[in-house]
Amino acid sequence: MSPFITLEGGDGAGKTTQTGLLVERLQMVGIDVVQVREPGGTALGEALRPLIKGEVEASPLAELLLLETARAQLVEEVIAPALAAGKTVVSDRFYDSTVAYQGFGRGLDMQIIQDLNRIASAGISPDATLLLDIDPATALGRIGNGADQRNDPESQQRFESQPLEFHERLIEGYRSMAAEDPTRWFVIDANTGVDRLGEKIWAVVSSVLKL
Repeated sequence: MSPFITLEGGDGAGKTTQTGLLVERLQMVGIDVVQVREPGGTALGEALRPLIKGEVEASPLAELLLLETARAQLVEEVIAPALAAGKTVVSDRFYDSTVAYQGFGRGLDMQIIQDLNRIASAGISPDATLLLDIDPATALGRIGNGADQRNDPESQQRFESQPLEFHERLIEGYRSMAAEDPTRWFVIDANTGVDRLGEKIWAVVSSVLKL
């Protein structure tokens, strides 16, 4: 199956910007690539996205189920067919975000999350996951002052408005996942500018894909 690459990290880490830049660079070297994001990427996923991001109140469990619904549709409709067709898929978030946000962040039962992740992903797992590791206070400051002009325009909603302690739990959760599976995870210091961060990401991806 073709390579499946995911970018992970907390809010304000630059995932949205860097996902787009990475896809552009892959296309420039002739890679047939499909770009997706979570939640979203399908008509159903995009319809659920504003609900998940904070348009209406939802309990942590309801939030989890909405995310898994969007993911199941994205996998079946876009990711699985693209990989089967020999295309490289690059995703702005995947199931590791659910472990970080709903598990480490919200405190939901990890076994329930893992079970639902496995069902929704239909057994598909990323070949390489890039963690954009940044100090949470710095990342939230980026969102607040609009420093990342290409960030998700839906910022300042349910997750971004959580207290600093929530975001600190997220990054610690991400770091623990990366430590447990160093063959899949690549931790990249994101406390830098857009161009420099892009070069770091490209160095990892070009090595993984043997470009």
